[in-house]
Amino acid sequence: MGTERAVVRDHDGLDSLADEWQALYADAPSATPFQSHDWVSAWARAYIPPGRLRVGVVRRAGRLVAAAPLYLDRRGPWPVLAPLGHRISDFSDVLVADDAAAGALVDALLDEPGWRVVDLPEVRPDAAALAWSARWPGRVTRLASSMSLELSAGSMEDVLARLPARSAKVVRRKLRKADELGIEVEDVPVQRVRPAVADMLRLHQEQWRSRGMTPEHGTAPFAAHLTEAMHGMVAAGQARVVEFRLGGDLVASQLYVVGPGLVGAYLAGIAPQLREVADVAALMLREDLRVATSLGVPRCSMMRGTEEYKFRWRPDVVAHQRLVLARPGRSGGAGFVQAAAARQAAAGWARARAPWLRDLVSRPTAIGSWTRATRPTPPAPCP
Repeated sequence: MGTERAVVRDHDGLDSLADEWQALYADAPSATPFQSHDWVSAWARAYIPPGRLRVGVVRRAGRLVAAAPLYLDRRGPWPVLAPLGHRISDFSDVLVADDAAAGALVDALLDEPGWRVVDLPEVRPDAAALAWSARWPGRVTRLASSMSLELSAGSMEDVLARLPARSAKVVRRKLRKADELGIEVEDVPVQRVRPAVADMLRLHQEQWRSRGMTPEHGTAPFAAHLTEAMHGMVAAGQARVVEFRLGGDLVASQLYVVGPGLVGAYLAGIAPQLREVADVAALMLREDLRVATSLGVPRCSMMRGTEEYKFRWRPDVVAHQRLVLARPGRSGGAGFVQAAAARQAAAGWARARAPWLRDLVSRPTAIGSWTRATRPTPPAPCP
C-alpha cells in the first residue's frame, strides 16, 4: 500500500480516528495536549456544526502518519482553516511522523477547495508546524503572538533557589502554615472526572464572579467540551484533575493537561475561604511541580499570558508565533495578513496605553472578528 491522503469533514469520521491518532500523538515529542484526539474531538462536538470539519489526514501502508486538526471558519471575506480548539487552546500545531508525511499533508489540504488561508495562532518554537510550513508552496507569514511561561520540572526547593533568599524564606513559611491547616490533596480517579469538572467550574465562577471572568468559561459549550475532553484525557494519561480539601470541604480544583514535553495548569477553581488562610499561588505551584515530576515530564507550563503574579517564580519566557499559510495563487490570503497584523498592533497599543480599550478591541466587529486569534465565542456558520 502507498500513501493516501484525505480530508475528514464529519464528527463520526474524526471520532473513528481515535486509536491511530493516539499512536501518532504518542510518537510526536513536540506535540502538546491541545493536539490530543480527546481534546480536538470534544471541542469539535461542542462547537462545530456538522460539515465544517476539515481534518487533513495522511496514511502510509494503512498507518496514520500525519494529521492537521482544522475546521472551516469565515473571517470577513476570507474562508480560513483554523485549528480545532482554537481560542481556548494555548498551543497550535499539526502532527507529522516525518518529512514525507509533512509533504503529503500539504497536498491533502491543497486538494481541498473552499479556503484561502490556514491560520495557526499559537505556534511554539519547537512545533512541528514550523518545519511543515517550509514545505508550503504559497506565501508563509509569521507574526508575533502570545507568550507562555514555563519552569523546569523539579522540586519546590529548586524553584525557591531562583528567588531572593528573603522571598524564598517567606514562601517556605507560608507553605508550612498551609500544611499545618491539614489541606488534603487528591488526584481524581477517571470515574469521578465528569462531576469533578463540574465542581471545578462552579468554584471557578464563584472565584471570578465579581472580578470579570472570561465569558467563555461560563458557557454550555465550554462546559461540555471540558467535561468530555478531560474524561478521555485522564483515562489516556493526558490530563489530571487535582482537588484540595480543607475540613472535608472542596476548596480548590485544578485541571492539568499533559503532553510528552510539558504539564500545563489549564484552569482552576478556588474558594474564597482558601485564599483567606493560605498562599494559594505557592500551594498550586507546588502541586504543579509534583504532577510534572510524578509523570517524568521535563517542563511545567503556566500556559499563555504574562500576568504579573507568574513572574514571582522567575519563569522562562516562551514566545509563540502566529503562522499564516496562504493558498498558492493570486487570490490566496491577500489582505488577511495585513489586517491581522494591524489588529494585533492595535490590541498591543490598547494593552500598553489604554487599558479601558481592551473590551472594545476584543469585541467582535466588522473588522475585528475576522482577524481575532484569542479565546472564542462559538464560530458563526460559514456560507
